[in-house]
Amino acid sequence: MEKNNKIVLITGANKGLGKEIGRQLGELGYTVVLTSRNKEAGEAVKEEFKAMGIDAHNVSLEVTNSEDIKNLVKYIETNFGKLDVLVNNAGIAIEWDGKPTSTDKIRRTLEVNLIAPYAITEAFVPLLSKSDDARVINQSSMLGSISTAENAWDQVGNFMSIGYSTSKAGLDMLTLIQSKTLKEKGILAAASHPGWVKTDLGTDAAPMEVEEGASTVVKLVTIDRDKFPNGQLVHKSERLPW
Repeated sequence: MEKNNKIVLITGANKGLGKEIGRQLGELGYTVVLTSRNKEAGEAVKEEFKAMGIDAHNVSLEVTNSEDIKNLVKYIETNFGKLDVLVNNAGIAIEWDGKPTSTDKIRRTLEVNLIAPYAITEAFVPLLSKSDDARVINQSSMLGSISTAENAWDQVGNFMSIGYSTSKAGLDMLTLIQSKTLKEKGILAAASHPGWVKTDLGTDAAPMEVEEGASTVVKLVTIDRDKFPNGQLVHKSERLPW
């Protein structure tokens, strides 16, 4: 397949939405850099993609580990010299285990779902600034929408957990701030709500297949720059309320 000379970095990409986002973008000609905590699983996906003709790379990354982030930046800089798209996809929902929540669960969730995307984005600002079409896409959720929680609690209340929903609400605010502060560097930012998708996190009870769930991020990566919904939370091109 014909490459388009754009480099996409996707965190949490050895399975589920991250893997599918990588596959779809790879088949569109993007060079995809996949990251995951499990090096062997990441390598397996890389080889699977290469067999499809996708220009795929794999780097081990624990998103809360500052040394891993530094090593990832060095890898991208050494091999590509720039980064066009950062997809902060990695996330956890450890409160959905049927047991009471705890401060430790909340703290861990915030570290992975909110602080890590901030740290990774900040680390890549210099390389993103070298792209003529830089984009940051944060994988969020309508379960982080304060408006939805306020106005539709009867429908969504049972799905809300303190750590997860708070982390996604914080990620939404981070996205809005990034859309303002990074714009002068030529970097756009938006948040994606994939929907309720059949993944390890979403379970088989979810109504959406992973191919459909990946479509929102893929659209944000590929849409014309002048139509990019900078500073918005979107699902399938539709703006959702913060």
